[in-house]
Amino acid sequence: MAYQRPGPVISAWWRLWFPPLMILVVLAARVIDRDFYFKWIISEQGLVELATPVAALVGLMFGVRVLRHLKRSGSRDWLLGGWVLGVTLACFYLAGEELSWGQQLFHWQTPEAIDALNDQGETNLHNMSSWLDQKPRTLLEIWVVIGGIVIPVREKVRGTRYLPGTRGYWLWPTADCLPTAVWAELSRAPQRMKHLFGIQQLPIEIRWSEPQEFYFALFLALFLASLWYRLNGREHPPGQDPR
Repeated sequence: MAYQRPGPVISAWWRLWFPPLMILVVLAARVIDRDFYFKWIISEQGLVELATPVAALVGLMFGVRVLRHLKRSGSRDWLLGGWVLGVTLACFYLAGEELSWGQQLFHWQTPEAIDALNDQGETNLHNMSSWLDQKPRTLLEIWVVIGGIVIPVREKVRGTRYLPGTRGYWLWPTADCLPTAVWAELSRAPQRMKHLFGIQQLPIEIRWSEPQEFYFALFLALFLASLWYRLNGREHPPGQDPR
């Protein structure tokens, strides 16, 4: 049976050429000017730390648009609606946590009750427990790898595609997300290779996890944006009255 996986619906600039800019800028800054890198790139008010919540907020905006469309159209596919809601809330959580819910911008004093529980004395949740940080991050990375890389490559090899209107057509990431998924894994690969082979020092040392977080946020944003653009193109998800 032939399937039709949704092809790219987002411009080549955003899905192909924009994603690698982040890691290229980070590496170039680290090589050219170490002080500039630490002050303007990787600090709490630096490029990476602010670009990540911005990407997540873009995803939140598209997620809200998709949810409103599904509600107005009378969609009865609760799995799709629940999945979109979950991804949208993930964007909200990621943006809020990256900004410590505004503390990184407005610099308020951390409440004593939170400070006592938070490893870094910040107004956020992910420094309190691995259940609010590493474990959700691991689940997100599994989705990025499977949905963003493994399945597209498998479908390319097998020549299979998802039919429009089927649930899989809407639940799986589109080809728009593939480059970002690849960069998400490449950006963390040096650190993992270092640990795997017991390498003491890499030629260039950066905080490899920070660019990866940006790519995770961008992946979520592109996924929700692709849903919105297909809905705006008058494609009908399952459970929606096409009239």
